Amino acid sequence: MTNKVKWQDVPNNTNPIWYKDAGLRRNVAHGLGLCLVIATNGYQAGLLTGFQAMPTWQKFFNYPTGSLLGIYAASFFIPSVFTSFIGDWITTKYGRRWCIAIANIVILAGSLINTFATSIGMWCGGRAVIGCGVGIVKVAAPVLIQEIAHPRIRAILGSCYQTFAYFGIFFAAFMTFVGLYVPGNWGWRFPSLLQVVGPVFVLIVVAFAPESPRWLIKNGREEQALEVLATYHANGDKSDPLVQLEMREIAAAIEREIISKQAGYLDFLRTPGNRKRLFVLIAMALSLNWMGNGIITYYLSPILKQVGVTKPVQITLINAGLALWNLILAGTAAVFCDKFGRRPLFLTSTLGMLCSYAVVMGLSAGFAKTKQQSIGTAVIPFLFIYFGFYDIAFTPLPIAYTVEILPFNIRSKGMALFTSTATLGNAFNQFVNPLALKAISWKYYAVYVAILAFYLVFIFLVFPETKRLSAEEASRVFDQRERRTSSETGDVESNIDTAALSANSLTHTEEKSTSAKDLEAKDI
Repeated sequence: MTNKVKWQDVPNNTNPIWYKDAGLRRNVAHGLGLCLVIATNGYQAGLLTGFQAMPTWQKFFNYPTGSLLGIYAASFFIPSVFTSFIGDWITTKYGRRWCIAIANIVILAGSLINTFATSIGMWCGGRAVIGCGVGIVKVAAPVLIQEIAHPRIRAILGSCYQTFAYFGIFFAAFMTFVGLYVPGNWGWRFPSLLQVVGPVFVLIVVAFAPESPRWLIKNGREEQALEVLATYHANGDKSDPLVQLEMREIAAAIEREIISKQAGYLDFLRTPGNRKRLFVLIAMALSLNWMGNGIITYYLSPILKQVGVTKPVQITLINAGLALWNLILAGTAAVFCDKFGRRPLFLTSTLGMLCSYAVVMGLSAGFAKTKQQSIGTAVIPFLFIYFGFYDIAFTPLPIAYTVEILPFNIRSKGMALFTSTATLGNAFNQFVNPLALKAISWKYYAVYVAILAFYLVFIFLVFPETKRLSAEEASRVFDQRERRTSSETGDVESNIDTAALSANSLTHTEEKSTSAKDLEAKDI
């Protein structure tokens, strides 16, 4: 019986410090470049928050409130419920890069329609077109980031993806603040026009980024996959032990999936492991906006007005400060996610949010009864505290964690389900939020306190740890029973020959040593 080899145990032709290694620098550059996808999405979503504090936008759209404001918000989210499945089809058939490129062309078109809208219908139509592109691109971008990343930096790059949304949100807050001082409708049209910048940069990045080696192997292009892994994971050395291990693990995983003929959405219901994945996937998708953050992110202006903060400049500055705070906290958490592990971060984050959100509810209730400005002002720091706890797990991890627990054969389908569920939940949430805030004010916060309490228990009981695992190892954490069976039958995916790999590693090391000696002799 053979032993399973971990990627940490094999030699690798890279510098221990990533920024001193040419291959890893390019790997990081492509990964962070692809994070501009979600930064663009963050900017687009953040505009609505900023616009609500702009008198020119309010006047142009006849001061929307309640259900009308909910419709404006939902027009951006609803299309993604359906187009995410188109994203799955494109990314499976034509690859991750083509999916990202097509989606960003759609987003570009929607941004221009949105900017030059002459009516409410045209403005909502532009937002809907943008939403179509967003639904497609969200399936492919986080998957490609993790599938091209070196195992050493996979978790960090994957966690940085959602974190980059706050770059966009902060930029949107800043530009809408600037727009307050621009006369006429260009006060809001100019920030809207800047929506085209992100998609243009993403198209440039994706033109130079590599295709997923897993997709290449699945489509019979093993030599290209080897070239990608060698270039970015071993500085061009195709015989590198880590590259060879990755090739064997990916090929074995795909071979097993082909044999089991798992290729449809119903596969999420066919095994205990996949059913558990589905529950976690849905929980992670809804966590993006159903943990109290959605109401603050998209309706900060009416929330602040309920506690006595009414000046547009004050609201936009608080919005910008909150976005910057979120960016710093989430970025720090992304860097250390492999140090502390997923479960501790999820549990700490949820408990902290539960406590701070309860305080926000209590202070809002106190202001509603007493109208004392000091009580209303006290809400503001607790909003920052709440988001601080949210950021340490639920900004960097939901998408990254979902991608890593999904096997290759259902990864794009899982992300389509994730995107559709998150978008449907968000659209419903954003339509209901302004109605509920208007009807019952601070009492609505109790709903989210209950949801946070549920998540705390659910995470404790269900979520497994994936700390420091490769993409293939992390995707198998839900299949303990299947893994034990495979181990007993000598499954190549879970039993790579340690002795053989060690021998190859030794030969590889000796060859490099001999080459070095020859080079020294020539120098002498």
